[in-house]
Parts: sequence; structure tokens; C-alpha cells
Amino acid sequence: MSRFTRYNRSRAGTTSHDSHFSSSMSASFAASRTMLGVLAAAFTLSACGSDSASTSQDSARASSASDSLSPTAAGNTTNTPLVLGARDLAVVVEQPLRAGIEVTGSLDPAERVEVKAQIAGQLARVTVERGTAVRRGQALTSFESGALRAQVASAQAAVAARARDLEAIDTLYKRGAASQQDFVNARAARDAAEAQLAQVRETLERATVLAPIGGQVSEKLVSTGEAVQSGAHLFTIVNSDVLELAGQMAAADAAQVRVGQRVLLTLDAYPGREVQGRVDRIDPVANPATRQVTAYIRVQNTRDPVVAGLFATGRILTGQSTAAASAQASSLAVPSGAVRAEGRDTVVYVVADGRVQRRLVSVGARDAFTGLSEVRSGLRAGERVLIAPGAAPRDGAAVQVVSPAVVPPTGASPADSAMPTSTGSRS
Repeated sequence: MSRFTRYNRSRAGTTSHDSHFSSSMSASFAASRTMLGVLAAAFTLSACGSDSASTSQDSARASSASDSLSPTAAGNTTNTPLVLGARDLAVVVEQPLRAGIEVTGSLDPAERVEVKAQIAGQLARVTVERGTAVRRGQALTSFESGALRAQVASAQAAVAARARDLEAIDTLYKRGAASQQDFVNARAARDAAEAQLAQVRETLERATVLAPIGGQVSEKLVSTGEAVQSGAHLFTIVNSDVLELAGQMAAADAAQVRVGQRVLLTLDAYPGREVQGRVDRIDPVANPATRQVTAYIRVQNTRDPVVAGLFATGRILTGQSTAAASAQASSLAVPSGAVRAEGRDTVVYVVADGRVQRRLVSVGARDAFTGLSEVRSGLRAGERVLIAPGAAPRDGAAVQVVSPAVVPPTGASPADSAMPTSTGSRS
């Protein structure tokens, strides 16, 4: 066999071997890809199963939490009583009520005058101090007046000289030795000198500062020897025999207020004491910024006087309750927080025989000063009612009272009797 023939056979065998090896590698690679695809699918299914299980567990936990917060799980069922404390309840009482409008403000002196200097100069003597009682026209201080007195003397001399001149010219005029114009000029000079004298005398009078009203010195802003300018504030004098409170109210309330209506005031500095006053006048125009109307209330402060300038709370008595107006001794009253408006109904929740009862009531006057409302029908004296019940309780719900109810005292504010402390759930 020739060398060429052997080479071709050898190459053919090699080519066949390579083809077989390539086919084997391709088959192995395909098998590997198939195996990887199977593993990837298995991993994906496993992950989806894990997420599904996790989601199921989360849903179960959420369902469990929702169940734990449901009314049944929380014990807020119809069989679980409402727990009430003493301050959750009030007793219906018989008490006279007066309708009134509340006003607040400072009870200040009705007369207050700032005394100011009318001339410039040095103060020679200050005769009063803070708190000094003064009469109208009493001297408070005086300026150094030596120069002013000299000016007065000079003006008096000028008046005398001009008067002599006028007398001489008048004699000559009557004899025809002086003209009429000379006489007119002499008379004008005399009149000018007299005017100058009057002005200097007035300045000298202003050197003594007098009290414009009777009362007490509430401010003293100068001392002896001090130099002041004209118009400087020297003293403040107040008359506390009459005090005045400027109270603002809504325009709707102002429509019920009349001049002369009685006003009852209380001051924190005088606990247990009630001061009486009258509406003296009412602003004819509302405040453009607040749209409120100011009523001025005056109090006579001559008998057992109170200190002026204190904060006061007042009630303008605009009327009385139905019972009081009909000469009855009292009317039924409950804290205003116990009265609820539900749609067109006015209701009060009564606690009786261990249950909540929804009662339709008719209400009358509301006493803003005491925080009580008149109940004309629907309740009886001695019954217990819920104060500020919040969310409306279910009619007929069971209740458990852990301590006795509190009777709202006369004059108590809503804050004193309408703040529930019980944390029991409301059915």
C-alpha cells in the first residue's frame, strides 16, 4: 500500500474519532442543561412554596390579631357590663337655675386720670406718694416759680405804665392836643399789657399741679428736684368707688343684654364672695376684628370694697328657668354634658337597675355659670345619668357602678363634674 493511501486512511480514522468525541460532548452538554433546568424549576417551586407558606402564616397571624381586637375577643359583648366610676355619673337634682351670659375681664376703676405737666421746669416739691388719698383740687406737686413770679411783677408794672399813658393821651385828646389815632394806639398798648399779665399769671398757676379728681394716687413717676418737659406724665389718680368691667360677647348673646340688667361677679382673690353690678352701657358697633360686642358693667365699690384691677368672671342675668319664672322653688337640673343631641332627639342616658336607659327629654334654660341645664320633662329627681357619655351607649346595655354617684354641687363648673375617670369600654 502506498504512503498516500495510508495517510488518507489514518486521517479518515482521526476524523471519525473527532466526530464521535464531538457528538459525545454535545450529548453531555445537553444533559447538563437539562439537569440545570430541572434544578432551577425545583428551586422556583420551593421558593414559591416558602412564600406561600409565609403568606399563609402572615394571614393567619393577622386573622388572629383581628380576632383578638374584635368586640367578642375584647370582652365588649352584650353580656359584659359597662364599668362606671363615681365621676361618670351625676344625680338629677332640684335647684333654681338662671339663664345668663358669661363675661370675663379686669375689674378696673371707672375713673382714671393721667396727670401731666402743663409747663416745663424743675419740680420744687412732690407732696404725694403711691396710695395717697387726694381730694379734687389738692396740690400734688409744684414747679420752681421764682422766675415766673418776676415775670408777673414785670407784667403788672407794664400794665400800670400803659394805663398812665392811656390816661394822659385821653386828657390831651379831649383838649384837642392829641389825635384820635394816638388815643387808639395808647388804648391798644394798655390792652396788650393786660393780656400779657393774664398769660403770665396763668403760667404761674400751672406751676402748681392739682388733682383733677378725688381718689387715690396709683402711679407716681417723678420726684422732688426733677426737671420735666411740658406734657410729661407725672401721676395717675384713680377713683375706685365705682369699678367697671368691659366684657365681650358674641353678637347673638348681645341681643339678649339690656342696660340695667343685674350681673353677678366672682373674683379668685375673694373666694366665696359674690359681687353685684349692673350693665351700664353696650357698644353700638361690634369689634371689626372679632365680631364681638362689648358690654360695660359697673359695680358700686363703696361698701366693703374690693381691690381694683383684679380678674373677674361675671354672669349677666338675662332670665330665669321656667320653674323659677313660675314662682316654683326649683327645677330639675343635670350637668349640661349629660344632654345629647341625636338627630332631632334630645336624650339623656339614665343608669337604673344595672342597665343603661335612653330617655327623651325636654330641656330649658342653660346656666353657663354653673354648667347645669334645666330638664322640663323625661327625668325624675334622684335618678342617675351619664356625664359626657362620649360614644352613645347601647340602650339596655348592662352597667357596673364601682362607687356611688356624685351630686353636682351648686355653682360647680362643668370641669368639676363632667370629667369621667373610668376606663371601662362603652358598649
